[in-house]
Amino acid sequence: MVLFVERAAVLGAGVMGARIAEVLALNNVNVTLRDVDQAALDRGMKTISGDLDGLVAFHAKKGDQAISEFEGRTGVSLTDEQKAKARSTLKPTYDAERAKRVLAKVKPTTTFDGFDKVDLVIEAAPENPELKKRIFKELVEKVPEHAVLATNTSTLSISDIAAALPANRRGRFLGVHFFNPPTTLPLVEVIPGIESRADIVEDVVNFLAPMRNHRYPILPVLVKEGPGFLVNRILAPMLAEAFACYEEGVAKPKDIDLAMQAGAGMPMGPLALADLIGLDVVLHAGESIRQQQGGVVPQRPTQIVKQLVAAGRLGQKSGRGFFDYGKKE
Repeated sequence: MVLFVERAAVLGAGVMGARIAEVLALNNVNVTLRDVDQAALDRGMKTISGDLDGLVAFHAKKGDQAISEFEGRTGVSLTDEQKAKARSTLKPTYDAERAKRVLAKVKPTTTFDGFDKVDLVIEAAPENPELKKRIFKELVEKVPEHAVLATNTSTLSISDIAAALPANRRGRFLGVHFFNPPTTLPLVEVIPGIESRADIVEDVVNFLAPMRNHRYPILPVLVKEGPGFLVNRILAPMLAEAFACYEEGVAKPKDIDLAMQAGAGMPMGPLALADLIGLDVVLHAGESIRQQQGGVVPQRPTQIVKQLVAAGRLGQKSGRGFFDYGKKE
């Protein structure tokens, strides 16, 4: 069986939902982006439009950037003819007209109009299992029986959310965990629940595999359901240890990050990564994983993330987290 998606829908127009819709539209999929809040929809469409403008600007200057990098690296000054040839070879593959066509593929709405014709729905609501269950209970009455339903979650139980659906619809339900931001990070964890049909899971993997985001081919990875799935199962203990080092004063925050970049090959230090993810998200994910593990806690439980979240220091999105983003560090 092959999953043909003529129209998809994304539920939730936050930064993640909007950008999942954007990735689908970039790959020539017509998308309905639904949110109950018109203001959230407007912000979501603004996010997509801004991303596409940035993509156009990047492609417009990549020829000159390649020339500058070549001349700086080699010390050779290219002739005007050589520069013209390089610009021709590296001519933009995304321009304003293409961006306009991509944007036109995303239809924002606060209703369920047209949901009777969708082939795939990806829910991207906040990480609240009861909220997600309510959404799917309502959604299942609005979509055709052949539609594949997916929840975008970083830690929640797929089988638990699926329980909100009628038994005959659970086989076409699964988890798809896009990483933030999905426009530049290629990984998608594809997570079947206990009742997900194997052919549906394979179809979703094959649907995602040929896609690209702004930078890379999308990389779907099949992952068994379990606390934290794959990446967060590995990432959460590492972040917890970094938080413990911060609390205990083992090193200064900058030095913790520099050590992990220089010594462990990380492109970004763990504290800066937590700020990028959002400390409220990190806190919720860690608590969700521990709850599913039966309440197991680290050997040295830390309080710093709870304290920062309580103070409103959520990371980059609020301007302060472990680091201050209002001024140059």
